[in-house]
Order: sequence, then structure tokens, then C-alpha cells
Amino acid sequence: MEQVEHQNVLVTGGTGFVGSHLVESLLQQGSTVTCLVRDPAHLRWIKGLDVRLIKGDCSLPGSLASAVKDVSLVFHVAGLTKARRAREYYEVNQLGTRNILEACARYNPGISKFILVSSLAAAGPSSDGTPVKDTDSPRPVSDYGKSKLLAEEEAMRYKDRFPVVILRPSAVYGPRDADMFELFRWAARGLWVELAGGKRFINPCFVKDLASALLLAAEKKTASGSIYFVAEDRPYSWPEFREALLSSGGVKARTIKIPCWAAYLMGLASELGSVFTSRPALTNRQKVREAVQRYWTCDLTKIENELGFRAAFPLEKGLKITWEWYRKQGWIT
Repeated sequence: MEQVEHQNVLVTGGTGFVGSHLVESLLQQGSTVTCLVRDPAHLRWIKGLDVRLIKGDCSLPGSLASAVKDVSLVFHVAGLTKARRAREYYEVNQLGTRNILEACARYNPGISKFILVSSLAAAGPSSDGTPVKDTDSPRPVSDYGKSKLLAEEEAMRYKDRFPVVILRPSAVYGPRDADMFELFRWAARGLWVELAGGKRFINPCFVKDLASALLLAAEKKTASGSIYFVAEDRPYSWPEFREALLSSGGVKARTIKIPCWAAYLMGLASELGSVFTSRPALTNRQKVREAVQRYWTCDLTKIENELGFRAAFPLEKGLKITWEWYRKQGWIT
């Protein structure tokens, strides 16, 4: 087993949702952490933590040399989950990954490992309910998923130059998340919106479990180019997810089922609204295309056997922690 403790570690995306939880876990393990940040004045969740800050942006290759020098391990967490235009996904998720990989190869080719946070969206949903495996042919259904798959391909080009590991978390939720937060917010208001047309299933992933999986990916000896899915090892139907969310939050909500065509129209309306707000729409037609898929489920046998990963936070426990955090922060009253 390799040791993360006392290593000098670089984290991209450290000010974000997943990245900030990873930074905290690394510091608890005794690592020296360097964070690549676009604006040192806006550190968000890592403000006040004992980290070294390097100003830079994965979209700007010239800003990356000082970040990758002298580090022994790289976690590339930075990425875009929503965008106003499809091309932005590729600029950030694919080209940003290419840039940080090229910087490592040029300025620090001796790194012990490069760990990429991808997504189940890169693999795409299961077509028949059989959990997706890393050996299955990818079939992403959105530009987000396609951009993440291309980021994986960028990483694979370097797997013979330094060790590369790819993690594909499923639907990640937890404190600090602003995407799935909308489900909590509407549930707190007494409303739950669900797509009509049959049951749908997901493997959820609590953010602290993802941080633990990232540490294991760094610590364990792995074959370069290995891909691992990360999630709780059981699928939940949306009605089961709804019941867990409501009960863990102590709220009641009326369920409204909408047909898929209406959801697409709502997504289109949201996209049009983003033109005037200059902000990415949280819901759009591509997000709806992902949501209408029946099986966002993945096979966890590989990560369990090779990394020894087991989710420590079953859904109800993770949801309860998340509710408490949203309320403490005043996101939900």
C-alpha cells in the first residue's frame, strides 16, 4: 500500500463541492495539500484551511507549471456539471484535463499517481437494468457525459507515462452540493416532482464516501488505467429515494408526476431563461434526457475487491446529515 500521509498533494477543484471534502480528508490524513484556485479571494469551503494556494486555471496551460511542480500526487477534481452552452463542457472537462496532464508530463513526470474524478455519466445508463461495468462500451446521453468520457480518454493517453486511475461516481449528494439541493428545497416546501412512465433507479453516492474512495485510489497499488465506479452498493427506485429523503428530513410533500414531454418543455424554458440571467440553467433538456433514463446503476465489484471500498453512509444516514447541514447554513429554513 502506498501512503498518502505526508505526501505533497495537488487538488484541482478544491474550492468546490467534492474537492473541498477531499481536501479536508487529505489534511486529516496528514498530507501537505496544494490547491489550484482561480481566485484566491474566493476560497469558499477551504477558506482558513492549512493549504498552499496556487493561482491558476486548467483552461490556461501557462498557469499550471508551478502547481504541478514538486507534488507527488494529483487529484483532478475540477470540472463543469452545468453550462450555458454545450461547448463549455468540452472546454473545461476535456481540454482542462488535457492541459493538467500535459503539465504533469512536462514539469513533473515522476508523479506517483494521477487520479481523475469522472462520472457514471461518462459510461452512460444501463439499457436493461444490469449494473454498468467498466468493461462495457460507454454510451453517454449528454454533452456532460461525453465530455467526461473524452476527459477519460485524455487521461488514458498518459497511462504508460505515469500511473493513472479514474473514478466514476454516480449521483453525488451531501453538504455543500447545490445541484441535488433543489430536491431538498422543493421537498421542504412540500412538493416532489417525479417523471411519469415507469420506475427509475439510481445508485446514490454520499460525498464523504467519494472522498474515502479517492484516498483508497491513492493508497492502493492499482494497474495504470484502472476505472472504478463509486456509489452505495444498492439501487434505489425514485419512490424509495423520495421516502428516504422525506423521512430523513422530517417533511411531507405532495408528489406531482409529469410526462417526459412536459419535462423537456420545462427544460427548454429554463434554457431560454438562462439567456437573460447569464447563468447556467439548473434544469435543461440534456438534464431531462439523463433523468428519463431508467437505470443509472453501476457494478461495484471491482472497487470493492481491488480497493476494499464499502460505502459507510447508507442513503438515509447521508440524507440526514445533508438536511442538517442545509438547515444549519440557512439554505433551508
